[in-house]
Amino acid sequence: MSEGARKTDWVGRGVGLAVFAGGIILLVLVFMWTNQQLGARLPKLDPKDPLAWVAGFGIQIGKLSISWLVASSIAGRGAQMYAAANRALTGESGS
Repeated sequence: MSEGARKTDWVGRGVGLAVFAGGIILLVLVFMWTNQQLGARLPKLDPKDPLAWVAGFGIQIGKLSISWLVASSIAGRGAQMYAAANRALTGESGS
């Protein structure tokens, strides 16, 4: 069978774009949330207990890292889905 006959999967492309857009929106929300968290709620540095400040800061950075990783993974999966929608062969059947 010839591989030249390809048909665009518009539903797959639409779903891929929607997932990609959702991931980008999540990334924007993550960075807005981080700006609010690190700007307003970061514990004040107490000279008597610097370990508490370091622990609080580390927890905030950990939350940012996990949220960023999840959101960027969603956006990346959407881009992969969009690209894969063009690779589907029409009329695939066994010989």
